[in-house]
Amino acid sequence: MRRLLPLLALGVACQEPFDVQRKDLGPFRIAALGVVDGTAEAAVWSGLGAYHDVTPILSWSLDGQPLGEGWEVPVTGEGTLALDVTDPDGVVHRATVSVGAAPPAFTVDRAAVALGEDLSLEARRAAPAEPVDATAPSGQAMRLSLSFPGGTDAEALSLRWMSAGGQGTLLEVEPLAADVLAEEVVFDDGEVASRVDAGDGIYTQLALVLDGQGGNRWSWVDAAIGVDGALLHHEDRLLPLDADPSTGLVAVTLEESDDLWGVALTDPTPVGDLSAQQALACAPAGQPFRLAWVVQGRCTRGELLGARVVLGVR
Repeated sequence: MRRLLPLLALGVACQEPFDVQRKDLGPFRIAALGVVDGTAEAAVWSGLGAYHDVTPILSWSLDGQPLGEGWEVPVTGEGTLALDVTDPDGVVHRATVSVGAAPPAFTVDRAAVALGEDLSLEARRAAPAEPVDATAPSGQAMRLSLSFPGGTDAEALSLRWMSAGGQGTLLEVEPLAADVLAEEVVFDDGEVASRVDAGDGIYTQLALVLDGQGGNRWSWVDAAIGVDGALLHHEDRLLPLDADPSTGLVAVTLEESDDLWGVALTDPTPVGDLSAQQALACAPAGQPFRLAWVVQGRCTRGELLGARVVLGVR
């Protein structure tokens, strides 16, 4: 069975900027696709949560010519990059994108915003935003803003957000910024119909940047609201780990959890190198482990449970 899901339908055509309809990552889907540093990359959402229990089968082609299967498939030349992903039920999902140079890596800035009853764009833009390193106070929203290196034409870029598991509510506020609320907000014809507290915690978003010419870059970005205790930065994720990040590396043991993430990080220990890391067939050797590999399905939960890995942190 084949289901065609062009990337443009995923990223550009479904959502006008600043409308009240968020995009939720729910059922299995190819959430993002592109070429980064000459390598085909994809964000594949399992439909279970931020983990996979079955390895998705990836098959790449360029202008109809096969390139290879799996991860780290090199892409040279221009054309239409296509990805067929077979899900655990045998359904084939397809996404395509024109090959283009990816936008430069971006920085995520966080700010706490006290929003009142009025969730209109004008009211949210007028609300004072207080920069924070990790978490916003309970009852406030987290504003996530993307910034790019000098010389980048940010006005030529567009940003699409997707909420992991549909948890919380995300509302765009600027072309490269959005507010994350620890609430389930329902809109009716553009007006707030109901607001239900979703509880303090960490709300994971996929930020997908498009340049309109086939160049895409994305990152999994966490918004923490009302979270007590230490939070370490791992790429754009926030990890509740009580460990000294000064070495830039922390070893953790991966255990099963029954939440959105599916994998818990236990026994965090600062380390100075990768000697504590267990070799995994699903992960490249000689580099710190990336939690993005868990979300996208490069490493399944079953391959990871009980393993000791080293994460890059700050």
